Amino acid sequence: MVAFSAALAQTVLGLALAGPKNLTELFGPSLSPNAQIILPGGHKWAHEVRQRWSSYQAPTYTGAIKPATVVDIQHIVKIASQNNIPFLATGGGHGISDYRAFEGVAIDLSNFKAAQIDTSRKTVTVGASTEFSQLSRILYDAGKELPLASCPCVGVIGATLGAGIGPLVGRRGLLLDALESVEIVTASGEAVTASSTENVDLFWAIRGAGSSFGIVTSATYRLYDITNKGQVMVADLIYPAPANQSFFQTLQSYDNALPSRMALTGVAVYNRTIEMPLLVLHAVFFGPREEGEKYLEPFQKLGPIASNIAMVPQTALFPADHGACLPNQRINLYTVALKKIHPPSFESFYGHLVDMWHRYPDYEGRLLIERYGKDGTTAVPSDSTAYPWRDAIAHINMENFYSNPTHDDAINAVIVSSRAEFARTGGFGSLATYINFAHGDEGPEAWFSAEKLPKLSTLKRQWDPKGLFSWHNPVPLDWAASDDL
Repeated sequence: MVAFSAALAQTVLGLALAGPKNLTELFGPSLSPNAQIILPGGHKWAHEVRQRWSSYQAPTYTGAIKPATVVDIQHIVKIASQNNIPFLATGGGHGISDYRAFEGVAIDLSNFKAAQIDTSRKTVTVGASTEFSQLSRILYDAGKELPLASCPCVGVIGATLGAGIGPLVGRRGLLLDALESVEIVTASGEAVTASSTENVDLFWAIRGAGSSFGIVTSATYRLYDITNKGQVMVADLIYPAPANQSFFQTLQSYDNALPSRMALTGVAVYNRTIEMPLLVLHAVFFGPREEGEKYLEPFQKLGPIASNIAMVPQTALFPADHGACLPNQRINLYTVALKKIHPPSFESFYGHLVDMWHRYPDYEGRLLIERYGKDGTTAVPSDSTAYPWRDAIAHINMENFYSNPTHDDAINAVIVSSRAEFARTGGFGSLATYINFAHGDEGPEAWFSAEKLPKLSTLKRQWDPKGLFSWHNPVPLDWAASDDL
């Protein structure tokens, strides 16, 4: 099936773009005193507007509006809709999909960073721009936890709307499974509540396809008691390149045996300081060290050339110097969700990586394999939310860091071919992607599944008939008719 692209929609609808003068004239009179309109260029743009993590295939902004209140956001959406001005809402700034077709206004939600625990209800409410590092500290101090992702500067709500995967999902399920309610500004400019008792169908849709339905200004989650008093075992094991076959085979051995309290991250990287390709296993176990080490014995038997194992507090999982927190990096990323590990596919791609490391001096690409237990995700019925890939046992990211854009075509050809091979052998029968990691070219079936799309498309027509929220891997307005386009 084929859906209208954002670029085609802009052409067909004749969307008018607002320049700097228009932004101030159009939006200024309706905004509260603490809201800001910031134009591109200069110190304020660089330091007061949320910068995107990846500069690759980035959107073009004619300006940014920083609302101070929910009413500001309502006015912005209404005025933008009336004047056919495209907009993107930004929370943590970690969208990595292809936004080259976008030219319009950024709605920078940086002012919405609250996080408040309700001890009597055992819930926490966060704002649209609250980040994982901020929330993890608050939860740890309260003796509570959520299945947060491991990148400290990612926005909590933005991650939740796609699913929210992280080291605790095997034990606690997806982050969206802990969601109790949201406050959301819809395409009409109305601010509504969505929960299991209010706007129930909208609540179903935003849990897995949330960016297609509005701007979530706040979200409330139910909390879990912290595991093992907040202490986790963290292990890092390093292997030389010749171990790659054994490494991937050992990773496969966990397909049906990964404990719910353990998370594994495998990384294939090239260390240019010592001119050596390496394989790294990063393991997190939410329990005592002696128990966690037993689960790592298969990897220990491979004979790592270096290892480090320690007990740390949960807050240490969110280091301030995390590489993903540096803005404006040129990152060309592709992803695949897997139901099983097929070692030959990994060995083949590893060979491609080695070739690119040697062929391109500026190439710092890597393979990232995120493996979590699936007990928590599969305990929730698939039809209870829009998220489609609950039985995935791994998500792989082919992350391509390089500065020379003339490499794009050659690198993309290798990566797209490898993505197809991973999809062929990954167990889903076709390409499946976690939407928050998506490149943007995969299509609606890969993002939402053919099973979920008919209902999602119906709800899209109900809540966003003009397709205002259709820039980030969107739900198509008319999926049933898209075969005929």
